[in-house]
Amino acid sequence: MDKASRLRRKIGAWRTFAAALVLLSVGLTVVVIVLALRDPGKSKPSTCGAKSKNKNFIDLSEPDKPGPFHDLTKYEMKRLREFLEKDPNIHVEPAETAMVNQSCLYTLDLYPAKKQNVLRYLDSGGPQPVRQARAMVFRGDLNPPVVEEYVCGPLPNVEECTLLKSDQRRNPVEFSLRPVSLQEFDAVYKIVLKEVDNKIGYILQESYGTSYHSCPPEECFKIYPSPLATNLVDDINMRRLWVWAEYNVEYYGLHPVDFGVLANLDGSDPRKYSVDKIWYHGQMFNSMNELIVGYNSSKIDKSKLKRPENTRDTFSSLNQRQDKPLPKEPLRPPTLVEPDGKRYTVKDRKVDYLGWSFHYRMSVLTGPSLWDIRYNGERIAYELSLAEIAVFYSADNEIQRITDFVDSGALIGSHSKSMVPGADCPESATFINQSFAGQSVDEPVELSKAMCLFENNNGYPLRRHLSYSTSEGGFYGGMLDSVLTFRSIITIVNYDYVFDFIFHQNGVIETRVMSTGYISGSFFTDKERPYGFRTEENFIAPIHYHIFHFKADLDISGTSNTYETLDIETEKVTLLSVPNKEYYQTKFVRNVKNTEQEALYKFNFDTPKYHVVHNKNKKTKFEEIKGYRLALHGMSKQLLPEGVNSEKTIPWARHQLVVTKHKDDEQVSSSPYAMWDSLNPVTDFSKFYEDDENIDDEDLVFWIASGMHHIPRAEDLPLTTTVGNHLTFFLLPMNYFPTCPSVTSRDHIRIEYKDPKNPSEGVRVERNGNSYETCSMPNTAKDYDELLQENPDIVIESRLSRGIL
Repeated sequence: MDKASRLRRKIGAWRTFAAALVLLSVGLTVVVIVLALRDPGKSKPSTCGAKSKNKNFIDLSEPDKPGPFHDLTKYEMKRLREFLEKDPNIHVEPAETAMVNQSCLYTLDLYPAKKQNVLRYLDSGGPQPVRQARAMVFRGDLNPPVVEEYVCGPLPNVEECTLLKSDQRRNPVEFSLRPVSLQEFDAVYKIVLKEVDNKIGYILQESYGTSYHSCPPEECFKIYPSPLATNLVDDINMRRLWVWAEYNVEYYGLHPVDFGVLANLDGSDPRKYSVDKIWYHGQMFNSMNELIVGYNSSKIDKSKLKRPENTRDTFSSLNQRQDKPLPKEPLRPPTLVEPDGKRYTVKDRKVDYLGWSFHYRMSVLTGPSLWDIRYNGERIAYELSLAEIAVFYSADNEIQRITDFVDSGALIGSHSKSMVPGADCPESATFINQSFAGQSVDEPVELSKAMCLFENNNGYPLRRHLSYSTSEGGFYGGMLDSVLTFRSIITIVNYDYVFDFIFHQNGVIETRVMSTGYISGSFFTDKERPYGFRTEENFIAPIHYHIFHFKADLDISGTSNTYETLDIETEKVTLLSVPNKEYYQTKFVRNVKNTEQEALYKFNFDTPKYHVVHNKNKKTKFEEIKGYRLALHGMSKQLLPEGVNSEKTIPWARHQLVVTKHKDDEQVSSSPYAMWDSLNPVTDFSKFYEDDENIDDEDLVFWIASGMHHIPRAEDLPLTTTVGNHLTFFLLPMNYFPTCPSVTSRDHIRIEYKDPKNPSEGVRVERNGNSYETCSMPNTAKDYDELLQENPDIVIESRLSRGIL
C-alpha cells in the first residue's frame, strides 16, 4: 500500500472516530437535557439520613385549563390583547407605539368569579365558572378622556368585553385619577423637564452642578414623583404632580436637593403639559419667570451645592464596608437544610403541606393573595389577601408635606420580583415566576422569582414540656415550630415590604408584613427639625405613617358565620376562705355583633377582648363555640382627622377591624385611583358598612388594618432593617379541634423511661420514624441519643436524685 493510500485510510479512520465522538456528545447532551427537564419530584432528593425517596413534587408550569383562582396565563393575556386591539369600540393601540392621547391598555388582571358559583364548583360538583379578566384601558382618544374598566370573557377565546358595573364604584373614571403610566412619565421627562432645562437650566447648573437634560446622562438629576390629591386642589379634573430633583448617586432618594417642579398634567395631550409652580431653596415660585427675575436680581437666597461623589463608601450605598468586616475571616451564615427533600407539593398554583392546602395568586393591582385555604379538607378561609398599602409623610417643605402614597396606584403586584436566594428567601426555597401584561410591550412580561415558598423552623418550640423529676412523671415532649411560608416582597420605589403567609402545624395561620428599604428624605433646613432627625449634611428623613389593609373572607364550618367578642372584664367577689375579704378577678362576657356598624372596632386598652368567628350551628361535643379567633398584633391609630385632605383616600384606616357581609362587588377596599381621588373617591370603603347590614349567621368578610409610625434615625441608613418592624395578625383555632392538631406531627420528640417502674434502666427517645442524623453534625461528635444512654439524668431524673423538681 502506497503512502497516499495509507494517508487516506488514516484520515478515514479519524473521520469515523470524530463522527462517533460527535454522536456520543449529542447523545450525552440529550440525556443531560432530559434529566434537567424531568419533573423535580422524580429526581433524587437531597438527603441527609433519608430512609426513603420523597414523593413530593413541584410543578410550576402553566396549566392548559387553569382553575378559578389561577392568575391569567400568558396565553390568555396574549389572546385578550389581540381581542382588545381588534374590538372597534375599544381599539387599544399596540403597546410599543401607544401614547397618552390614544386608547392604551394599562393592565390586565383576573376578574374573580362569584363566590357562590365557585363554591358550587368546589363543593358540589358544579361546572367551573367561566374565567374572566379585568382590563383597565386609558381612553385618551375620547373627548373628554376617561379610564374605562372592562370585564372580558370567556378566557382564553374572548367573545366580548363589557364595562365593569358595581354598586360600590363608578366606571368610567375621570382621566385625571388614572395611575401613573410609563408613557406619562416619559412625557413629563421629555416635555415638562425639557422646558425647565431650556429656561432655568443655568440656575440648576450654578446651584447644583447638574440639570435634567444638559448633562452627561449618568450625572443628570433623578426624579421622584409626589401626586397632589384632588381634594387639595378642589377640582377632580385637575392633575398635578410634584417632581423632586435628586442627585444620581446610589441611592438617589438619600441625596435630595432643595428643588422641585409641580407639573400640570391636565388632559390627554402631552404637548399641553406644563410647569405649574417651582420650589427652589425653601421658596415657592408661581412660574419659572418669577424664579428667573428673583435669581438674576439677587433678591432671593441662592442655593449652592456640590454634587456628591458616587463611591463605594458613600453612606447611602449598599456596598459592604470593608474597614472592619465581621467576622474577620469569611465564615458562611447558617443555612436551611431539607434532609429528606421537600414536605410540600405545588401544582397548578395549589400547595399542599402537612394537612394544609391553598391556592396562591399575585394580583397586579393588589398583590399577593391566598384562596380556598383548608386544613384536613375543611375550609378555613375562602380568601386571605392584601388589599392596599399606604404611606403618608410630613415635612416643612411643600413637596414632601403632601406626599401621601396609596400604592395600588402603582400596580402593587408588578413590583414583586427578583428575589435573591440566600438573601430574600432560603436557597432551598421554591421560586415562582409571575407574568403580567406590560405597558410598553405587547407580549406578556414574565418576572423571575416574584414569589417564593419554603419550609423552615422558627428556631423555637411550637410546644414543649419537661417533667424532670420522677415525682413529676419523668418525661419530655416537644417539637420545633416548623412552618410553611409563602412570601412576596413588594418594592415600590424606595420602600420594600415583605409579605408572609405562614402555616403552622397547630392549625394557625399567620399573616405578617415587614418593612425595609430606603427611607424617603428631604433637604435639611432648620424648619424641618420638628419632623425628623438630621442624619447627614443635607439630609433629613421625616416622620411618616405606614398602613396596610388586609381582607380575610373566613368560612368557618361553612359560610353561615357569627362574629362575637369575648369581652374581658373585672368583677368583685367575696372570698369564702378569708371572711369579709373582697377579691378582684377577670372574667369574659360574650358579645355577639348583629350589624356591620356594631362590629366596627377601634382598639382600647381599657376594653380587652377576643375576636371570634364561628358557625353557631356547629358546636363542640360540650356545646361550646367551635371557631377561629382573630388576634391583631399590628394595630395602630391613624391620627389624621376624618374626611379632610388625603385622609379620604384611606377610610379603611379609621378602624383596626371592620366586619361586613360578603358581596361580590365589594371585592377590594381601595382602588388603583386612590393615589389621586381624595375629592370623590372611586371606591369609598365607608360605604361598605354604611348600610349597616345584618352580619349574624351570614357570610362574613373581616377587614384588618395594620400600621406603624416611623421616626427615622441614623441606623436607618443605608437601609431600614426589618427587626422591630413586624406587623402580624393570626387566625387561631378556638375550640375548632378537639386537641392541638400538632399531636399527629412526626416532628414531635418524646423522651421517656425504658421501664417506668425502674427509672434507673435509663431512657429512650421516640422520633416517630425520623432519623436523628443531621447534615451539620461532626462525624466525631456523639449524638444526643448516645449521650442519653450514658447519662439519662441530663434530661430526666433517672439514676441520680438532685433534690430538684
